[in-house]
Amino acid sequence: MTIVEFSDMQCPHCAKAAPAIEQLLAQEAEVHFVFQNFPLPMHDWAEKAAEYVDCVGSASAGGAAHDAVWKFIQKTFEDQTNITAANADEKLKAIATASGANADEIAACAAKPDTKARIEASIALGKSVGVTGTPALFINGRNTSGSSVDVQKKIVDFQASQK
Repeated sequence: MTIVEFSDMQCPHCAKAAPAIEQLLAQEAEVHFVFQNFPLPMHDWAEKAAEYVDCVGSASAGGAAHDAVWKFIQKTFEDQTNITAANADEKLKAIATASGANADEIAACAAKPDTKARIEASIALGKSVGVTGTPALFINGRNTSGSSVDVQKKIVDFQASQK
């Protein structure tokens, strides 16, 4: 089973949804989870944060990258209200360091055109499947955005029973 989330690091609804999504994933060990950056145009530092997420996730291979990227996402959501367009680089670098990544390498990666291209590709993917806002959650290709976590859990359980 695959769950895909389109998320915006500056979106307060995404920050509120993150613990529920983590809980859902903890209950379903067989689920493959895919995080897609979908920074919304009205958020002034969301694209920069998406670039940092992309770079933290690809900075190292294996479990270390996985742990670092999830720590980075969680800490960014936790510190969301303290981040502004003016201090985004400083705050995101500090969060990268706290997540176990090399902040200078991540900042350099985030500024590269190919990183921006990956974010644009993620946005294009979201738009192609009808994403207009965040968080947008798809379970085995079914858009469950707007559903409660209980409804999403029922969908996951149903999909799992169909093996």
